[in-house]
Amino acid sequence: MGLKSLEITGFRNLQQVNLIANEDLNLIVGSNAAGKTSLLESIFFLSYGRSFRHSQTKDLISYEHDFFRLISDLDTLGSRIGIERSLKEQTIRINRQTVNRTSDLATLLPVLVIHPDSHQLISAGPDNRRKYMDWGVFHVEHKFIHSWKMYKKALGQRNAALRLRQSDKLCQLWNKELLQHALIIENLRNDYLKQIRDIVNDLSEELFPGHVINLEHKRGWPEELSFADHLSHNLLKDRDKGFTQSGPHRADIKITVDGKSAQTSISRGQQKKLVSLLKIAQLTLFSDSSEQKCILLYDDLPAELDLHNQNKIMKILSELNIQIFITAISDDLINYKSWQSYKVFHVEHGEVKEKI
Repeated sequence: MGLKSLEITGFRNLQQVNLIANEDLNLIVGSNAAGKTSLLESIFFLSYGRSFRHSQTKDLISYEHDFFRLISDLDTLGSRIGIERSLKEQTIRINRQTVNRTSDLATLLPVLVIHPDSHQLISAGPDNRRKYMDWGVFHVEHKFIHSWKMYKKALGQRNAALRLRQSDKLCQLWNKELLQHALIIENLRNDYLKQIRDIVNDLSEELFPGHVINLEHKRGWPEELSFADHLSHNLLKDRDKGFTQSGPHRADIKITVDGKSAQTSISRGQQKKLVSLLKIAQLTLFSDSSEQKCILLYDDLPAELDLHNQNKIMKILSELNIQIFITAISDDLINYKSWQSYKVFHVEHGEVKEKI
């Protein structure tokens, strides 16, 4: 599976775009502020139902429109997905049938993105690293989404009881369901991260030669206690705070390079290279475990990595069963000789044209 066609109406400065994508490599070139990143953002929105730039809806809708519309034909069984968004509502359709869950979009159109702020996977708080894990687990283990939703529901009920200072019995009423789904979530995350770690070890020989990179799952409560015992021991503290302070919703990944925290021991440039390595590991595992074709959006590759590392990463990517969209000011800045099949699209003043 991949993105076969893309139709954009009124999304940021992209007034009307119709393109037929290459199934492997798509280079999006043009000057700054021409709309290159907006094109990537539209593809991301079709998978996640939101932007990777943390924008408000009003910022996504072109000033000439009251809404934006994104439609894509997928390269499998004639599937079509679409999103129409106004200031007041959002409509999602799959094969012309209205659906309510954005997870249905993600299942049909798996997308990963690397952009100038992606270093926050390393440098920022644990939320980004939980999302990194959960994207992978969601696409590899279909039972994950059910357990995560049930866990979040039970967590919300327990937190409400804590805020209202209800009795210990009522606060602990939801523990059984929390424990049941926490165990499933923890095991799925552990298994996924073990597989990612193995791939990272192989890739690090190419991208981080001479260094040891390690990923350790921090489950969200002390290792020496079961979650049941921890919930029981911390009830008074949770009641004082008004929420459940520990659990899978507080999990993290401890990322180290040569035994030292990647947050503090390596440069911003190295962090960006490490993010690329981690995302490539996800793409590799996805390709090995699914018949679908994942999409990678790589925003401004030449600005993110030096030429030597660009060439390494482009070669690795060319060997994966993925579809990729890369932006750059000029296609001369990217070495795409490893690809036998590709297209180049030029973006100027919000218009997108294929370069012949």
